[in-house]
Amino acid sequence: MKEGIDENMNEIENKILKANLCFEALTTSEKDEWQNAKNEIYFEAGETIVKQGFVASSIMILEEGLAKLDITIDGTTTTIGLITPNSFIGIGCTSASQNFNFSAIAIEKTKISTFDIRLFEKFIRQNGEFAYRMIKHMSIKTNGLVRNISRFSHKNIEGSLSILLLEFSDIYNSDTFLLPVKRNEIGKMLGYSKESVINTLSRFNKEEILLVQDKKITITDKDKLINIVKNG
Repeated sequence: MKEGIDENMNEIENKILKANLCFEALTTSEKDEWQNAKNEIYFEAGETIVKQGFVASSIMILEEGLAKLDITIDGTTTTIGLITPNSFIGIGCTSASQNFNFSAIAIEKTKISTFDIRLFEKFIRQNGEFAYRMIKHMSIKTNGLVRNISRFSHKNIEGSLSILLLEFSDIYNSDTFLLPVKRNEIGKMLGYSKESVINTLSRFNKEEILLVQDKKITITDKDKLINIVKNG
């Protein structure tokens, strides 16, 4: 039963999670107003896009690249998710408290588009279909973050690393990709040491689950990697 629920959730996410599907609900005049109000900002890998605690005055959409969400509690920073292209950045925070309760950091060169939050609020008030899609978007996104945090918290290093590698494979739409972060950053994202990440990658390489060539990763046995996720 759970497998069917997960498949249904993935189908819904693929259909409604992307930011562009929300904006498709705008009228022609609203789309023109939105396009004219947009600004583009570029960030290099490692640069902070938004910092935890800052007041949000704009709606932000990640157009190109990749970023991570970090949250700091009692001096400890934890990565709670990745932001992929065509995704809002912190839409739940900007709509609720208007303060970011996380930091967003570019993992690779990233293009962000922004527009004034007051225009977003105007669209919400005057366009019911847009508001409906945004509610669905935020609900699914919140559920995804909770699920992401919980699945990492119950996994050993093998399971956690396998989840992340499969996620990168999905993001880059290929079983061969360049790791966008260093080993120590992966360790921080998963809550393990750099040495644990290095040793696990080496083990996966020896067991021919992966072909590891410095930053280049090729998943050679995806079924085994998926099985490690289930059991790790």
